[in-house]
Parts: sequence; C-alpha cells; structure tokens
Amino acid sequence: MTTFGLALPHYDGFFPDTSIAGARRTRAAISYAQRAEAIGFDEIWVSDHLGLNIDDGPARRSSDCWTLLAAIAAETRSIRLGSLVSNASLRPPALLAHQVATVLDLAGPRIDVGIGAGWNRDEYATAGLAFPSGPERLALVKGTAAELRRATGTAIPPLWIGGKRSGILTVAAEIADGWNFAWDPTPDQFRSRYARLGDLAGQTGRAVPQASVGLTTVVGRDERDLQRRWERLRRWVPGGHLDSVQFDEWRTRGLVGSVEEVSDRVHRWGQQGVDHIICAFGMPFGLFDDEQLDLAQKALGLAARPGAVGPSAPS
Repeated sequence: MTTFGLALPHYDGFFPDTSIAGARRTRAAISYAQRAEAIGFDEIWVSDHLGLNIDDGPARRSSDCWTLLAAIAAETRSIRLGSLVSNASLRPPALLAHQVATVLDLAGPRIDVGIGAGWNRDEYATAGLAFPSGPERLALVKGTAAELRRATGTAIPPLWIGGKRSGILTVAAEIADGWNFAWDPTPDQFRSRYARLGDLAGQTGRAVPQASVGLTTVVGRDERDLQRRWERLRRWVPGGHLDSVQFDEWRTRGLVGSVEEVSDRVHRWGQQGVDHIICAFGMPFGLFDDEQLDLAQKALGLAARPGAVGPSAPS
C-alpha cells in the first residue's frame, strides 16, 4: 500500500501568506505539521539547507532541519518524521548522530533519517568548508550511515538515501532501507533508475530498498477550478519560475489534476512499485494554498486521525 508524506513548508515566504518568515516561519511549520497529522498524512519531511537562492533577493532562510524535527516530535503524536535529506558532508557524522538520537528521545520509532551526498557549493562556502569531490562525498554518506547505526544501536531508525545518479544509487543499494527520487520524475525515469537500483542490490545480496518519489501536487475540484489554482500558483511562486510555462505542459507533472485525476495517478505510481509519495504543494517544501491539504485528503484517500486535532492554518 502506498503511503503519503508532506514536504513541509519551512522557508521564508514558502507559505500561502508569503510574509511569514523568521520566528513566524518556524511556528507556522509546526502548525502545518500538526494539521498534516490530523488529516491523515503518514509522514512529514523536512529539507536540510542553510538557505535557498531561488530569485534575485537574498537566500530564503529555513528552520534548522533537526531542531525543527525535534520541535515537531514534541508537538505530534503518531505521524512519522524524516529529513529529505541531510547532507552527509556538511554535518560531522558524530554530530548528526547526536542530533538524531535526541529526536529519537522525543519521537521514538517515528523517525526516518534521509541522507545524501550534497550538491550546493554555496552552502559549503557559507559554512566555511571546501566542496568535496564526488567520491569523497559518497564516502561520507557511507561513513555517516555507519556512525548513525553505531550510535543509535537497537533504536536505529530506517535510513533513506536521496539521489538519482549512478554513484548514489550504488551506495543506496549497499546500505539503504529506502531510496528517494525527487523532484517530479516521469514514470519512465523512475522505472529506469529503480531497475538499476534493483540490479545493484542484487549484486550485493540485499533486498531492494523501498522506493519513494517527490511529486508536485496541485488538486482542483474540476478542470475550471484547477486552472484558477494554476493562475494563483503562478502569481505565488517566487522568482517568476512559472511565467514561461504553459498550463498544458505544467499539468502533466507530478500529481496535478482534479481529485479524480490525482487519485488515478497515485494508483499508477503504486503499480510502478512506489511505496511512498512525498507531496509538494506547488513547489518543493512550499504550500501556496491552504485548501490544497483538504483537497489532497480526498484525492489521496487519507483518513483523519481520531484524537489528532490540528490547529487552524497559521495567519
């Protein structure tokens, strides 16, 4: 059965109210995590960047990944929590293991640890670090995984590896419990990479890791409503990144369509072998429209959690 995660909004301006930033940003992220739990999402995913450069303005700042996950763990009851993904070459392995262990104290077995090799040179410069070579970064992924398993012992959480290139697929086949492919692969792209992962896992004698995809998700009540939401999204997306994109082209990606169309796409992704779908409402780790969560509940067939009462959307 396919499960569903939310790519949680947690960057300055990535909320329906684009003025949300700083301390308001962190409180809003926790509020949306509680709401996602209440409506039935299976997992919350938080990215791990110092900031994102997406337009001509300053980098959009973010709450720290593992600090935010600790806060969410204390404010939720049953939803799973994960990093998508922590850069193994930016955090010393012992430090990351210590942070993960602290979140485990709060969340118990609800944690998934996603790690990757990193790609953003600007982050290394901001952190005062040299940008390692590809082989060095892959080696650090393996070393970080080993330290996490040593430090957490019998409480070790599932380990997810994010990435699609040959080197990271090899690492995932050797050590991962799960693998993530983001953002918006086509079914053909997913099949090709997943088949390669299966071949590599077979060579190591390990089971094929579980598979997840990150998909842009925009749900309309019908075609006319979907077009209205598309226009709202184009105005909302920072940097004008959708200004040159046509509606007919855009609607082919991810989980975009009416409630019925999105439900059908979910079914087809399940047939491809996808175990978990991570929904990004408009853009990765953004949410352009509060009503999307309610429409997604219908399209994804989510069941509200009794006793998990999420707050109203942040103002």
